Amino acid sequence: MISYDPADKRLGSYLMDAGLLTSSQVDVALNDQYSTGMLFGDIIVERGWVKKQTIEYLYRKIIELEREIGQPLDKGVVKTSYSLYNLRKTDR
Repeated sequence: MISYDPADKRLGSYLMDAGLLTSSQVDVALNDQYSTGMLFGDIIVERGWVKKQTIEYLYRKIIELEREIGQPLDKGVVKTSYSLYNLRKTDR
């Protein structure tokens, strides 16, 4: 069985899983990080690919929780206000 360690999963992987970055964008950001020494998150915010608030939200709602429990969250565990709004709309 392959073990999963959330501490090894990087921000770029989370953002790709969420559909917010492509693998090409991650590669560019990693190259920038190597050449400038900037943090990955700062690079993608500066390039305008992801908002800082989005990274903070992802960290609070998913990354911290996965690292605390030591496994990936089940799909659908995290509900956003947008998804709750849509659920209410469709329940009418």
